[in-house]
Amino acid sequence: MSKLHRIMLVEDDPQQQANIVEALESNELLIETYALRQPAQWRLDQQLPDLLISDIILGDEVDGGFDLARHLQTFQRPIPIIFLSERQSEFDIMAGHDLGAIDYLPKPISLAVLKRKVTNLLRLTQSTHLTNNKPMFIENLQLDSHAFKATWHQKPLNLTVTEFEMLEQFATHSAGTVISYQDLQTATQGVVERNTINTHICRLRQAFKKITPEFDLIHNVYGRGYSWHTLKDQ
Repeated sequence: MSKLHRIMLVEDDPQQQANIVEALESNELLIETYALRQPAQWRLDQQLPDLLISDIILGDEVDGGFDLARHLQTFQRPIPIIFLSERQSEFDIMAGHDLGAIDYLPKPISLAVLKRKVTNLLRLTQSTHLTNNKPMFIENLQLDSHAFKATWHQKPLNLTVTEFEMLEQFATHSAGTVISYQDLQTATQGVVERNTINTHICRLRQAFKKITPEFDLIHNVYGRGYSWHTLKDQ
């Protein structure tokens, strides 16, 4: 089978780079590896990948990955980015999302989780059944599954792909529908473990609260899952 997707991997640690390549490489993926920003940037000028996976600190450049993402933005073509970094401050994570990252994974990374996220991401970008064409049941919420972006009251929500997939479950079901724990796991193709769903829901709520501090529309249904309530249900 011929290679279907090109992934640019930019990682300056040789062992980590090799481990990631070994975990991801398949007949469907062609992985191009770079250790530093400049060679990767030259390659971007020649041909854009389907996905960029990059560390933030590259060699002597403490923001090398961010600078690479800024260069990628100049092409005005949405290329998904996954950042890998030991830097986990809210400032760095927000900066990564502002530069187009759809996910920001902490180091040391789980190779199994990274592989699942890459598979999900490429599957979603190829999907012809976009969220935009599905019925939407939440007012003031817009989802763009092409770019994995969401807006709430016309302001951007900073979400990872996993959080976007979970939000999509609420958005495409009528208010009050219980989205089970199993439904949420299935929506992320098993990336989310049962015992971490609550953490992801908490992050999802916080993203909404940054725009509307009084947000309280995602309710826990004890032992079953979660449901989205409208304001009139309050």
